[in-house]
Amino acid sequence: MDLDGPMIHFQNVSKEYDNQSALHDITLSVEKGEMAFLTGPSGSGKTTMLKLVYLAEMPDHGSITIAGKEATSLGESGIPLIRRHIGVVFQDFRLLDNRNVFENVALALRIRGIAEREIKTRVADSLKTVNLRHKADSYPRQLSGGEQQRVVIARAVVAEPTVLLADEPTGNLDPETAEGVMRTFKDIHAKGTTILIATHNRELFRNSGKRVFRLNAGNLVGVEVC
Repeated sequence: MDLDGPMIHFQNVSKEYDNQSALHDITLSVEKGEMAFLTGPSGSGKTTMLKLVYLAEMPDHGSITIAGKEATSLGESGIPLIRRHIGVVFQDFRLLDNRNVFENVALALRIRGIAEREIKTRVADSLKTVNLRHKADSYPRQLSGGEQQRVVIARAVVAEPTVLLADEPTGNLDPETAEGVMRTFKDIHAKGTTILIATHNRELFRNSGKRVFRLNAGNLVGVEVC
């Protein structure tokens, strides 16, 4: 995806659930190739923002532009085309227990009908990125929490997304393991991927030199470089 403007742009975006405001009049941009953070207390709107970027939800007001395409005017047929360029890392892993690491990572490519030879190459490269090639035949229950999270990251990047979203990716991990996961994100970012990470953990972005968007009660209350 080639573009001159921001990779992600929210313009006066609001979202409500059951007449309760989840996000209110949010305007922000994440530039192409940038690594940025969303932070704020639980219920501040971080997950809702990521769902809007991934087009799992649509705003009630305002517009969202992803890679130069206005997502809010795409229609349902256009949503999968945008999603192909977005990888998502969930906090709760969502790995398939009855499939090994290779199969969990390969699944997204199989759904798209990618040739088996290319799948093997891409999965191997993706597992190498997260230092887990030696665990390709292991099952999720045989892995530590940190290893499972790295498999989730491998699954998210195997299709070479332009944008990578992460929702509390270290929320269930000890500090040392969390640091290793963040190193993986930095390695992926170094290859040019735009990354947006939602977290309440200040240690993830302290002294990072990255922009941090602060949310509170659905409002954007500050933007700073930490």
